[in-house]
Amino acid sequence: MCGLVGWVGGGEPGHSVMERASRLLRHRGPDDHGFEQGQGWGVAFRRLSILDLSPLGHQPMSSPDRRFVLAFNGEIYNYIELRRELEREGERFRSGSDTEVLLCLLARQGVSGLSRLNGMFALLLVDTEARTFVLARDRLGVKPLFYTRQRGQIRFASELKALLAWPDAHRNIEPGAVVDYLGLGYLPETDCIFAGYSKLEPAGVLHGSLDDVGRARTERYWDLALNDERAARPLTSAEGQQLEDLLADSVRIRLRSDVPVGVFLSGGIDSALVAAAAAKVPGANVMALTVSFDEAFADETALAQATAEHLGLRHYTTVQDSGDLADVDQLAWYYDEPFGDPSALSFFALCKVAAKHATVFLSGDGGDEAFGGYRRYIETLRFRRLVAAGSRLGYALRGAARLTPPLSVMRYRLQKLALPDEGAAAAFDGLPADPVLSGVLHPDLRGHLGNSGECLWRHWGQSTAMRSVTARQQQLDYAMYLPGDILTKVDRASMAHSLEVRSPFLDYRLVEWAARLPRGTLLDGKEGKLPLRALAARKLPRSVAQGRKNGFSVPLDQWFRTPAGIQLIRERLLSSDARPLRLWDGPAVERILSLHCAGRGRAFGTVLWRLLMLQAWSRHYCGSSAPEAQVPPRQVRPHLAAQECPGP
Repeated sequence: MCGLVGWVGGGEPGHSVMERASRLLRHRGPDDHGFEQGQGWGVAFRRLSILDLSPLGHQPMSSPDRRFVLAFNGEIYNYIELRRELEREGERFRSGSDTEVLLCLLARQGVSGLSRLNGMFALLLVDTEARTFVLARDRLGVKPLFYTRQRGQIRFASELKALLAWPDAHRNIEPGAVVDYLGLGYLPETDCIFAGYSKLEPAGVLHGSLDDVGRARTERYWDLALNDERAARPLTSAEGQQLEDLLADSVRIRLRSDVPVGVFLSGGIDSALVAAAAAKVPGANVMALTVSFDEAFADETALAQATAEHLGLRHYTTVQDSGDLADVDQLAWYYDEPFGDPSALSFFALCKVAAKHATVFLSGDGGDEAFGGYRRYIETLRFRRLVAAGSRLGYALRGAARLTPPLSVMRYRLQKLALPDEGAAAAFDGLPADPVLSGVLHPDLRGHLGNSGECLWRHWGQSTAMRSVTARQQQLDYAMYLPGDILTKVDRASMAHSLEVRSPFLDYRLVEWAARLPRGTLLDGKEGKLPLRALAARKLPRSVAQGRKNGFSVPLDQWFRTPAGIQLIRERLLSSDARPLRLWDGPAVERILSLHCAGRGRAFGTVLWRLLMLQAWSRHYCGSSAPEAQVPPRQVRPHLAAQECPGP
């Protein structure tokens, strides 16, 4: 929920700048807005009203003595328990909002109070008497916070586009970020597409003096410790009960809302278990929403219907396509940075429908990370000896790869298997140094290929002491894939439709509990999420408990072999309008498009999609002015000239 933008440090940007920046975040909070400023600070806020819909929940919010000011984007799910504790200590509250509880807690405890929070948030706290500030973000990075240091200020915002409202905002593309994006499909939390901008990392705090922001420092208030024992054993009965109780309480506190709440119900066990827990909460009155996709491979309506009937939930099903190429411009505007996960198309379509039914939805996100559900975890474990042997035989495999065609499937697989330090497990779903990049990148950027995936390999190298490759993969995903891809996808798509998504499996208590189990308790070489499957066997219909989730699949390879898909690539990436961008090489794109359309050997649908999203992003964000506050229409307009970006 909500969005904030502001600054700390010297100078004032002026009312018109803050008004424009705030307008760019209106979709995050259409219900109310506010602005407060003082000597050396200012913050504008856009509110999506969820708890205490009255004016008493207005932000920015000040303490009764006006010493502390808080602007806060997100939800504190345990605010009732915290409020009771504070009331026992003599505090009194005027509103029923979590904002007032959070303000009181932080005023009393400062940064140490962050460890008491169970929620998702990005916040600014200003102490006008001590002349200090705190910027902070939730443990797992559910809510975003961008910032930049410019002209003696630290400027911050929920979305990058709001920081571009400053007339002196830098707009120089970071070439390494372009390479990382094309290799990974998203930008990790350590990268930003424009040089000089940063993302506050999950569980991060940036704090210091309002009078000397140049010395402000960052630190972490939480770290996740993963048990790297490989022992295989089932849960004990006591552990099974702990899991059920933790999930039930995680769902219960996420149902706290003064507006309607629903559940995104797919055919998978994660969302079904969330729905099962929600159905048992007295007075919850939760509805379930399932999107039925036209494409049979993506449709899970029958499984979702079985769950809803079993639980006695009100269930709504709506037919929707899985998103199409005409959404590319809208996605690029909302996502701020190039974002190449094609499932964003489907999730964007889902959120558009969901906003007609409720304002808050629970999801099953986080179950795969915590309980080892990803295919890459299972198959790496299954082929553990091959992955290990590939690292040992790396030199020979790389030599063999050089004997294969540069853009062949075989070269791609051999180069991945030959990665050192069991790197095939880290790069399972995509090779950051994909051989195709040396061709499609513009010659000006090819010099940065040597650092491709540097963030991934740095994180992977930090886990070499772990005994379990699964633990290493999970640690990598918590650092990169979860905040950079999954949570970015969910936040931008939901906020685009003024919708709040809450994820019980991201409750830090549940995450820490799963982290303490041996890895062999979570998965084997055949399937993952073994503790959740055991719980599902007791709570869900057999067809759901033993079923397989399809996910938000998008038929990219097929799309880019259709006349419409081919035409779009030619118009966006190969026309004369695209040449000034100097981000990709036209002849190389033409070549991979031809190979892709021929349908022989390796498919390049994913690469073409990432390039298409890069081009669409550049149209909105690579000019001399900030993005317009008006959302682009949902249509593809051929032959529109792209704005030229400043050189890298």
